[in-house]
Amino acid sequence: MIDAPFGPVKSGKWRVVHPEPSKHELAYREIRERIIDGRLGPGRRLVLSALARELDVSPVPVREAIRRLEAEGLVAFERNVGARVATLQDDEWEQLVEMLALLDGFAFAAAAARVSPEDLAEARALNGRLREAAAAGPIDHGQVMALHRRFHRALYRCCGNRYVIESLDGIWDRIDASRVLVTLYPALRLTTAVEEHDSLLDRLERGEDDPAVLESCAREHNLNAIRTIRKNVS
Repeated sequence: MIDAPFGPVKSGKWRVVHPEPSKHELAYREIRERIIDGRLGPGRRLVLSALARELDVSPVPVREAIRRLEAEGLVAFERNVGARVATLQDDEWEQLVEMLALLDGFAFAAAAARVSPEDLAEARALNGRLREAAAAGPIDHGQVMALHRRFHRALYRCCGNRYVIESLDGIWDRIDASRVLVTLYPALRLTTAVEEHDSLLDRLERGEDDPAVLESCAREHNLNAIRTIRKNVS
């Protein structure tokens, strides 16, 4: 009887057995989550020995996890300092949002032919929660940005190109980790963004627009975040 990667036969069927994650994988997931949700903020020094104690592992899997996070752009190494959570300096966050706008515009247009009524209903519901958050106050910035990200992913995941989806997921991770938009976007941009979301969904439901128009509308929606923040902060 073969136990791995399949479990024993039951009622004539094979049961797939998923191996337990390695210590490196568990360390990677935990540190990554802390960076994305802000518990490890931008510029925070990552001390291998301290993290190893917290995660109850040796420094080796922590070191491997941090190297992996460096490759994703979430961690940076500084001479004589070591690993830190990456920060976005000056206009770097704008460049990141510009890349988001380009890819999200493409994905939005590509998704038009594939998006289902269920996908649109999910996006409508998420935007409804964003509208409620804007009206209720005080705004929970972390919750708003999480909902905003889920709204966009509900649509761009339908684009049919896994490389675009993976790239957009990575950009959103870096945006979340930077904490720049989470401190500014909800208060300055949320109400208008919700209205623009409605307009984008209306366009998808009508199915009348040329793909180039859809791409332009989605791109401009994302770029409006930069314009609004520049206007109110500079």
